[in-house]
Amino acid sequence: DPPPESIEQLIAETETSAGLPIDSYLGFNESQDKADVAAIADAEAKTAEAQTAAAGGPGIDPINTASLLPHVEPGVGPDAGQGGAAEPKQNRIPGLMPLAERQCRSELNAMGVTFSEVEAIAAGSQCGIAYPVKLQKLPGNIAISPDVTVNCETALAFAQWVQNDVAPAVRVRYLTGLKSIETMGGYSCRRVNNGTNSRTMSEHSKGNAIDVGGFTLNTGKAIDVSPKGFFAFREKGLLKSVRASGCAYFSTVLGPGYPKHDDHFHFDLKQRSSGRTYCN
Repeated sequence: DPPPESIEQLIAETETSAGLPIDSYLGFNESQDKADVAAIADAEAKTAEAQTAAAGGPGIDPINTASLLPHVEPGVGPDAGQGGAAEPKQNRIPGLMPLAERQCRSELNAMGVTFSEVEAIAAGSQCGIAYPVKLQKLPGNIAISPDVTVNCETALAFAQWVQNDVAPAVRVRYLTGLKSIETMGGYSCRRVNNGTNSRTMSEHSKGNAIDVGGFTLNTGKAIDVSPKGFFAFREKGLLKSVRASGCAYFSTVLGPGYPKHDDHFHFDLKQRSSGRTYCN
């Protein structure tokens, strides 16, 4: 037989001789083919959604979804225990931060606090901060000298205490403003009292504490945290006032008169099962 003149003629001759449509003759199933196409399209759509979510782009709301993410304590991961900054695998998802951390930063910004983000800190199983901040300046242009790294909750409590109580107390007693606060420590991976007769980890090891060594006024007058002489009425009054007011913001307040705290105030947000505060 002469060869067909066109593909259409070949198809027609094949269907006539086989008594079947060409698709059935070749083994194709129209309904199955449509199902396969739909399955491929669905898989491609899911892949695109996953890529968008991983990039933190459109289609995902970080605020509403962050609280659903798994939380891993600092110190988990291959870099744990090496004493340096590390990036916990499930703690720091690019573009995504837990809701409480985002709200805390919003409050700091609303107050006018100057701070910067810090890489996650992981130093063993007992030390670290998942989302640290470096506290640099407080409302009223009050400098933090030197700046300290703490968790956001501690930074917020400290800023509120200074704005609402410390700065007003300075103005009432000295008729001037507060220029700076001298700090003596924030995050530090160590035990209570630097390990002296204690195996308990300090709240500093979680960035949950801050130490204050003194205050400098706009006039240049410096007031250090230390026991004062009998006639230092204004200094004693100021230090007593701010120490007492700190108990409204922190769960622990220590200072002169408490062992190893004669030269500074210690403030922390330790959570106790009893819910009580400790102000000494």
